[in-house]
Amino acid sequence: MKKHTFSIHIHATRERVWQTLWNDATYRLWTAIFHEGSRAVSDWQEGSKILFLGPDGVNGMSSRIARLIPNEHMSFEHLGEVKNGVEDFSGNWSGAFENYTLRTVPEGVELEVALDATDEHAEYFTATFPKALACVKEIAECRKIVPFIWFDHQSEAAAAFYTALFPGSEIRRIQRNEGMGALVEFTLSGQPFTALDGGPHFKLNPAISFYVTCESESETDALWTALAEGGKVLVPIAKFPWSEKYGWVEDQFGLTWQVSWGKLSEVGYQKIIPFLSFSGNTRGKAESTIQLYSTIFKGVVVDGILKYGPEYSESAGLVQHAQFQLHGQLFMAMDDPMVTDFQFNEALSLVVNCHDQQEVDGYWNPLTANGGAASRCGWLKDAAGVSWQIIPTALPTLLSDPDAAKAQRVAAAMMKMEKIEVGKLWEAANRQS
Repeated sequence: MKKHTFSIHIHATRERVWQTLWNDATYRLWTAIFHEGSRAVSDWQEGSKILFLGPDGVNGMSSRIARLIPNEHMSFEHLGEVKNGVEDFSGNWSGAFENYTLRTVPEGVELEVALDATDEHAEYFTATFPKALACVKEIAECRKIVPFIWFDHQSEAAAAFYTALFPGSEIRRIQRNEGMGALVEFTLSGQPFTALDGGPHFKLNPAISFYVTCESESETDALWTALAEGGKVLVPIAKFPWSEKYGWVEDQFGLTWQVSWGKLSEVGYQKIIPFLSFSGNTRGKAESTIQLYSTIFKGVVVDGILKYGPEYSESAGLVQHAQFQLHGQLFMAMDDPMVTDFQFNEALSLVVNCHDQQEVDGYWNPLTANGGAASRCGWLKDAAGVSWQIIPTALPTLLSDPDAAKAQRVAAAMMKMEKIEVGKLWEAANRQS
């Protein structure tokens, strides 16, 4: 046995990374790098047995949790293998350890994995563990699905305003194009956002807002005051059954926020949660839309759907509040009980970052089916009108190529597409001028 060590920096809290590692839904996502359908069976207590099983449920590893310090350290001692449902301790895995350690570092957490492996498995782990840790990072940092905000020439000012409000925030990149406004990539409490100076074509409204959990009254008051200044209060801040202090506000840039005093542990340590409000002709579609997403995305968990009771005569049976996860990221939704007509539009879309064409197709095809609609350049609307961008990671890489002629050819090819076709992007990039 030889020890192998892998590490990665993650811009998230230790609590968020810890949950990503060991929550059942997200555990299955990152361990799929090793074996699609992998799962762990345990009561997750120190000293307890844990079975690491493949998709057939009868083959895998038998181990025990040797040490568990929440949000800091997990140590597994491997005891043997599981073969056809029977534990076999005769092999050479007995006594091998697999340790996960989280350390707080500037701007986040360092996750280190140290494991014992035989020579025959060393090459396999060297190839797969960096990919698995990259998946942990993607989930913990909420990078799979990224909110994209369309402003009318206010993106830089808005990004500067928001990053000053939330701790652990920064502007990552500003791209200014000649004759056009800026594209700004920024993070808020570690979560990524993109803002675009797109012009006056689309206007923000409360159909998609952001639900923010604050863990103290002073934090709640300070955030509310800053967001409300120059904006418009939609629901005055007050005590509600679900929060000691809660309010809904439209800020000076037109973006809407729901500010709540609560516990981050109750929302997966995700500070900012996209909140979908179904109103007007989409009212009543919250539950069916969640069901649609559940058939498309991985790592789906519906944490709960609360429906209006008979006392709400106009809304009885509709969704009062829903909380669900897509690829380990938390979302909320409701059917609006008020007589409003805020429709989803391109002013706030959700970008799905895809690794390859197969993944692009896997999101694009079902989201545009059964009432959805394709648009241009990777944009689409699903059956409820929610705007999505299905973007392969190759696209931004090629568009930012230092060879300006190559980037322009890629941009020209993209402008002719509805669904992005990765092969054609590369053809354009490699075409001789």
